[in-house]
Amino acid sequence: AGDEGMRRISFGLDLPDEFYCSITMEVMMDPVIAADGFSYERTAIQDWISKGHTTSPKTGGNLSSTELIPNHSLKSLIQDRVQATSAQMVDEMRRQIKSSDDAAGGGGGGP
Repeated sequence: AGDEGMRRISFGLDLPDEFYCSITMEVMMDPVIAADGFSYERTAIQDWISKGHTTSPKTGGNLSSTELIPNHSLKSLIQDRVQATSAQMVDEMRRQIKSSDDAAGGGGGGP
């Protein structure tokens, strides 16, 4: 399938798997890099660690540290992609509405 490495989330955005937190399975808003080298949503990995876990949620290997480093690059990529895709979706919806109005006889007029 051509969609390998991509997920379709409920509101129609195609985003790479790397944009999703492996703990929450949701698009990350505040990604951080943990000691295992993987990125997670900050609140999700903080909660994982606060519950006493000392292993990587992704690999099961030991976490050598609980330090979390902001992943600014990934955050920027996610924000840019979501904004660009959202703008494309709005444009497509406008085209569909215009086509529908045109097909219905030029719509747009009042009663």
